[in-house]
Amino acid sequence: MRRSMYLFIILFNIGAFAFSQKITLNLNGVPLHEALRTISDKANIDFFYSDDTLDINRIVNIEFVDTDVEVIVSNLIGSGFKLEEQSNGLYLIVPVEVQQGRLLSGVVTDEIGQPLPGVTVLVKETKKGVSTDFDGNFKIVVEKGQTIVFSYVGFKTQEVVFENQKSINVKLVEDISALEEVIVTGIVERKKETYTGAVSTFSGEELKAIGNQNIIQSIRTLDPSFIVLENNLQGSNPNVLPNIEVRGQTSITNDDLRDEFGADPNSPLFILDGFETDLRSIVDLDMNRVASITILKDAASTALYGSKAANGVVVVETKRPESGKIILSYTGDFSVDAPDLTDYNLMNASEKLEYERLAGMWTYYIEDYSVQVRLDSLYNQKLADVRRGVDTYWLSEPTRTAITQRHSVYAAGGSDEFRFNAGLNYRDGQGVMKGSGRDTWGANIDLNYRKGKVNISNRFYMDGYTAMESNYGSFSNFARANPYYRKYDENGEITRYLDENGVRTDFVNPLYRTTINSSDETKGIGFRNNLNIIVDLTSRLRLNGGVQLRNETSEREVFIDPEDPVFDDVSFFEKGEYRNTEIDNFSYMANLMLTYRNLFAEKHSVTANLRADVEEQNNESYGTVAVGFPNGTNANPSFSFSYDPNAKPSYSTRKYRRNNIMGLVNYAYDNRYLLDFTYRLDGSTAFGANEKYSPFWSVGLGWNIHKERGVNSSVINLLRLKQTFGYTGNQNLGSVASTSVYAYGSTINEFGAGVGLVTLANPNLEWQRTFDMNLGLDIALFNNRLDGRFNLYRKNTDPLVVPVSLAASTGLTSYPLNVGRLEVKGFEAIVNYKIINDMKNRFMWRLGVTTAIVNMQYDGFGNQLQELDEEAIQSGSLKRYKDGFSPDDIWAVPSLGIDPATGKEVFLQNNGQTSFVHNYDDETVVGNSRPDLEGVISNNFSFKDFTLGINLRYRLGGQQFNNALFNKVENISYSEVGFNQDKRALYDRWQQPGDMAMFKGITETAAVPISSRFVQDENLIIGESVNLGYRASNKKWLDVLGVSTLRFNAYMNNILRASTVLAERGLDYPFARSVSFSINASF
Repeated sequence: MRRSMYLFIILFNIGAFAFSQKITLNLNGVPLHEALRTISDKANIDFFYSDDTLDINRIVNIEFVDTDVEVIVSNLIGSGFKLEEQSNGLYLIVPVEVQQGRLLSGVVTDEIGQPLPGVTVLVKETKKGVSTDFDGNFKIVVEKGQTIVFSYVGFKTQEVVFENQKSINVKLVEDISALEEVIVTGIVERKKETYTGAVSTFSGEELKAIGNQNIIQSIRTLDPSFIVLENNLQGSNPNVLPNIEVRGQTSITNDDLRDEFGADPNSPLFILDGFETDLRSIVDLDMNRVASITILKDAASTALYGSKAANGVVVVETKRPESGKIILSYTGDFSVDAPDLTDYNLMNASEKLEYERLAGMWTYYIEDYSVQVRLDSLYNQKLADVRRGVDTYWLSEPTRTAITQRHSVYAAGGSDEFRFNAGLNYRDGQGVMKGSGRDTWGANIDLNYRKGKVNISNRFYMDGYTAMESNYGSFSNFARANPYYRKYDENGEITRYLDENGVRTDFVNPLYRTTINSSDETKGIGFRNNLNIIVDLTSRLRLNGGVQLRNETSEREVFIDPEDPVFDDVSFFEKGEYRNTEIDNFSYMANLMLTYRNLFAEKHSVTANLRADVEEQNNESYGTVAVGFPNGTNANPSFSFSYDPNAKPSYSTRKYRRNNIMGLVNYAYDNRYLLDFTYRLDGSTAFGANEKYSPFWSVGLGWNIHKERGVNSSVINLLRLKQTFGYTGNQNLGSVASTSVYAYGSTINEFGAGVGLVTLANPNLEWQRTFDMNLGLDIALFNNRLDGRFNLYRKNTDPLVVPVSLAASTGLTSYPLNVGRLEVKGFEAIVNYKIINDMKNRFMWRLGVTTAIVNMQYDGFGNQLQELDEEAIQSGSLKRYKDGFSPDDIWAVPSLGIDPATGKEVFLQNNGQTSFVHNYDDETVVGNSRPDLEGVISNNFSFKDFTLGINLRYRLGGQQFNNALFNKVENISYSEVGFNQDKRALYDRWQQPGDMAMFKGITETAAVPISSRFVQDENLIIGESVNLGYRASNKKWLDVLGVSTLRFNAYMNNILRASTVLAERGLDYPFARSVSFSINASF
C-alpha cells in the first residue's frame, strides 16, 4: 500500500490546541490534496493518510469564513473518514465504518432571515460537522435520533433532533451574553477579535456578583479606569450623585462655567439602549434589567460620539425580548446599611471638660472675682454630672440601621416574529440618616417585530422617584455637640438649647429640629420611548434608523419651620421659609445609519457605516421663595406673609441643538492586521456662533500576533497589539451665549425699570478638543489560564474653556475664554490567573489584579488665571492653576513643625530660611491628592453551584489634607472651644516649653493658616465587595415548586476600611457599610 505524507517544518508545534483555531478559506476547483496542503500551511499542522482509501485528486470547492479547522477538514474528507490526533501537531485521516444515515440539507439564518455564513453544524453523537456556506446552506450525513448542534459567534447555540426530515431551516437567536466575542458600542457592534479600541465589557451577572446597590458601584470594582471620587461631605447620601472620572480629567471643574442644566465636566457620557441619558437615570436603573455594560475609553472607541466623548463613554444595554414560551421572573433585593463612624475620634465627656479647662474656657480673661466664681460653679456642676456618668453619644441620634428593599417582576416571550418584554420594579430605599431616603419605581414595555428583512423594535420606559432629606439637619451638628450635655431635660423633653442657664446660650440642641415641621422633598417622573427600525436592503447593505422622545419633570419643596433656631435673630414676618423649584426637560433625538459588510478574496473583511444624528433639548426651571409663617404651620405657601423681600421668582430656559454626520470603516486582513477609522463632524449651539461645527476623528491599528505562523498557539492563545489616536470633545459645560443677555433689575423709579448685563457674548468661543493616544496589549496564555489587558495612554485637551475674572465695572464676575491646556498620562492593567481550573469537578479559583496610574498637568495659562488663584487662597482651597502643575496638587506653605521652646510653628521660606511668619508667597506643592497606584485585588471561587468573591481596593501613595486636624485639633477659635473636638486637640498639642508636639499650644485660639503640617501620606485598603452565591437549576425540588432556576446571593460592601490617615468622613451625611441579599426565581 502506497502511503503519502505531507510534513511542513514550522518554528513551533501546535499540538492539541491546533483544531481550536479558526481560519478563513476560499478554494475553487482544486484537488483535495492541495486543499489539505493549504490548511497545513495556514494552521501549522500535518496530515497522515492513505491515498488508497482517500481520493486525494477529488476536485473540491469550499468557502469558509473564520471557521474551526476541524469543521473545515471534516467537510472536505466527508463522513466516511475521521480524524485521529497523534502528537506534535500530527493528525491521521482514517476511514470509518459506513453508517446508515441520510444526507440532510438546510439553511441557517438569523432572526430576520439573513443568511449566516460560517455557522458550525455538528452531529452531537459523532462530533462530525460541517460549516454553512456564504448563503447559509449546509449538507451533513446524520442518522435518525441524532442531535444536530448549530453554533455561531454572537448567537445562542441551538440543538435539533433529526427525525428523517428532508431539510431543516434554523433561525439562530442573538446571544447578548456572548460579550467576550462582540463589542457593543451603542452605535455599532464589532467583533472583539478585529476591534482596535480600548474597551471593557461586563455582563449583568458580573455586575450583580459585586453588589446589588447600583451599577456604578459595581463598575468601579471591575474596571480600574472607572474612578468614583469620595464625597467627604455627603458620604452615602442616596440623593447625591457620585463624581466619576474615566482616565482622569479633561476640564477645569468650576461652577462659574456651568449653567443649571450642565453636568460635571469630567463625567463620562452615558448611553442607554443606543440613546444618550444622564447619570441619575443610570444610578436609579434597576440592575436586574441590565444585560451588559461597555466602557469605551480611547479615541478609536469614543470618537463615535465625537464632541461628547472626551471623558469616556459608558454604554448600558438592557435585556432584549426573546422568543419562546412566556417566562416570568422575580428578583428581590434587600440590604441593611449601617453608618460607618469609625473615623470619628471625638472626645468623651471627661476629656472634653478637661480640654476646655486647659484651653482657658473656664478662666475669665480679666480679674473679676464675681464672674470667676460663677464660672467655677458652672464648671463644678458639669464636672459633677460627668462623674455621675453623663456621657452622651450624639452620633447615634441622627443615624439608623437602614433597610432597603427592591422588587422586580419581568415577563418575556413571543414567537419568532413578535416578542415582548415587560417589567415592573419598585425600590423602597432608606438612608442611614433618619428620615432620609430615595424611593424609585419603574415600568418598561419592549416590543420587537421581525418579518423578512424588516426588524422593528420599540422600548418604552417610565420611572419616577421621591427623594427625602433628613429632618435632623447636618450630621456635623451632632459631631459638634458636647458629650457632657443631656439630650433631654428632667421632664424628658427636648430643649431648644443645651445650656440655657449656662455661659453659652448658642448651643442649639441638634435634636430640636426633629420636633418641628421642616422638610425637604423632591418628586420626579419621566418617560423615554426608543423606536428603532432595521431594513436589510441586500445581503451586504443594512439601513438602520432610530428616534427617541424623552421628558422628565421634577419638583422640589423645601420648608424651614419658623421655630427653627436659624430664625432667632430674624423679624417675626420673615421667620420660616418655603422654596419651590420646578424643572421640565424635553428632548428628541433621531439617527439614520447605512451599513455595508463584505468579504473580498477570502481575506479582506470590510465593514463601513455612514450615520447622521439630530438632537434638540429644551430645559426649563421655575422657582419661588416665600417667607414668614405662623408657628405650627406646614409647608403650604398660602400661609406665608410674603415673597422673599430680597429676591424675586426665578425662571430659566435653555435650548440646545446638535447635529452630526459620521463615517466609520473597519478593515481586517486575514483577521491578523486591523484598521479602524472614524470621522465625525459635530454641530452644536453650546459654543460660539462663529464656531458651530468642529471635526473629530480617530484611527486605530491592530495586529493579532497570535495568528501569525510560527507562534506556539498552545501557549499563546491571544496576543493583540493595538495603537489608536484621534480627537474627541466635551459638551458637559452647558451652553455659552453667542449674544449678550440683559435682565430687568429688581428696582424701579419714575424712569422705569433698569436692566443689567447677566451674560456677555463670546461668539468665537472654541470647542474643547482632546487628542487621545492609546497603546494597548491584550494577552492570553496557557489555554486562557492567564489573561491580561494593558493600556498606556496620553490625553491632551487644548484649548480649555476657563472662566477668566472680569473687572467689577462690567457687572459680571467671569467670562469664558479658551485658555491653556490639560495633559493626562496614565497606565492601566487588568490581569487574571486561574489558579485552579478543574472543569470536571466544577471547581475554579481565579485571582485578579487591576491597577491604574494617572498623572495630570496644566500648561499654557501664563498669568491669565491669577484671579482664580487668589480666590482659591481666600476661600481656603488647596488647588492652583499654574503651568507645569497638576489639578491634584496640594498647595501650602512648607512647615518644619512646632518649635518646642515657644510652641510656635516654623515655616520654610522660598529662600531656604526659616520663619515664624506665614507668607502665601512661600507656597509650594506639598503633596498630590491622587494615589500613585490604585486598583482592586480579587479572589473568585466557584464549586459546583456555589460562588464566592472577595474584592479589596488598594490605594498606595498620594497625600490627603486632613481637615480634622485643621478644624478640630487646631484652628479652634474661642467660640468653637465649647463644641466637641478631636481627641488629638487634648493629647497632642503643645502645653509647655520642651514639649515635642505636632500641634500648637492648647490655649491658642487664633486663626491658623494652612501649611504642610496638615498634609499626610495615605495608604488605604477597602473591603469593597464580598459576595457568596448559589444557583440551582434542573433540580427535582425546583420542579415541585414550579421554578426553573433559583439564584441566591449575599453581599457585604465597604465592610472594611484601613487607612494611614485618621480623618472624619461624611461630615454632613455619614458613609455606610452594607450587607445585602438577593433572590431570583424564574418560572
